[in-house]
Amino acid sequence: MVTALLDPRKPKSIADILTLTILSFYVILYAILPSDVRKWTFLGIYATSRLSYNGGLGYLLYQQSFHRRLTKWAAKTRIFNRPGPNTSILRRTTYGLIKRELSAKMGSDYTFETAPLEYNTWLLFRRVVDLILMSDFTSYMLLAVACASIPENQTVALHVGRWAAGVFLFLFNLWVKLDAHRVVKDYAWYWGDFFFMEDLELCFDGIFELVPHPMYSVGYAGYYGISLMAASYTLLFVSLAAHACQFAFLFIVENPRK
Repeated sequence: MVTALLDPRKPKSIADILTLTILSFYVILYAILPSDVRKWTFLGIYATSRLSYNGGLGYLLYQQSFHRRLTKWAAKTRIFNRPGPNTSILRRTTYGLIKRELSAKMGSDYTFETAPLEYNTWLLFRRVVDLILMSDFTSYMLLAVACASIPENQTVALHVGRWAAGVFLFLFNLWVKLDAHRVVKDYAWYWGDFFFMEDLELCFDGIFELVPHPMYSVGYAGYYGISLMAASYTLLFVSLAAHACQFAFLFIVENPRK
């Protein structure tokens, strides 16, 4: 997701351009806001992004898992069906945009018109996921910078130790995410099993041999590492609340899925 979005050599879809525009707005907003306003502004933005993730995506996935709401909506609206010559300009334009959007990053073996409805619905859902997750990550990082401070009367040894522990936790978090993605790949990373079943033989090695649900458990170690580096109790409590929301997502949405 990050590589496809930030690598200038990769083709950019409409959703990518929208996501980059929103992230750029966050950076500009951070730069122009007074320092005493930044923290609370980005706390609000991050809270909105986190609720959009755990609450919004969680609700959509729950409805898809138990009621197939997203695929039923796609079938009812015929959003992936080629419009006839007598349909409205809006309908034909929407179809063209969705087709171009979903086909932008696919290989030569993908044909929009013949792909299963469940697969196209999942691809469209992925665009929403990318936008929300990148907003969540970027707003958190900007909040961390806004909360950062240098504690008074801290010894050099404690300062170095705090940063060393923070960097270690952040790098460990990065390894966990990369290793988890290596195992589950895009199909499970983007909750593809909520939309269709794929004949895969996943080998749950690496981080999955050490801890259950690594992306939701130790995969949030970086939050605490960043809180250490920022030396901010505010950020620590925000991180704890966000981690709790992620566990709620796991128990309410992930575990009971059909």
